[in-house]
Amino acid sequence: MAALFAAAVLLFPIVFRPAVEPPADVQFGSPFSVGVQISNQNLTPLTDVVYACEVSNLTLANGSVVGNAKILTRGSIRKIRGRQGVPATCEMAYIQNAPLKAVEYQLTLEYRAYPWPQLRTAVYRIAAKLNGEGQVTGWKLN
Repeated sequence: MAALFAAAVLLFPIVFRPAVEPPADVQFGSPFSVGVQISNQNLTPLTDVVYACEVSNLTLANGSVVGNAKILTRGSIRKIRGRQGVPATCEMAYIQNAPLKAVEYQLTLEYRAYPWPQLRTAVYRIAAKLNGEGQVTGWKLN
């Protein structure tokens, strides 16, 4: 029993990184903002969590890539308790009314997994699910 406890407290924070869960299905979704849930999968807390979100791909339906949409959203979370989550938002200031072919954000998390003092980094790609008209119907992890 002691070995199992030691594994849960000491090894799990190294092996299991935080989870990011975007909304799977949305009605009237916007490509300019996506809310995600950052979840701690471990029993021990995550501390000093800093997230940065940037647009990694914004392609119009005609195939042209919008290159000046690299807006960065930053946030910090002091602590995420074990087995809990907190909401975060990725946004861009670029507004485009044309139909879209692809929208993708890159979310970078930096955190410390207790009891280990090292700063760790995890990168997630969040892509929009688009319908035939170029409208957002949901989000998925790539």
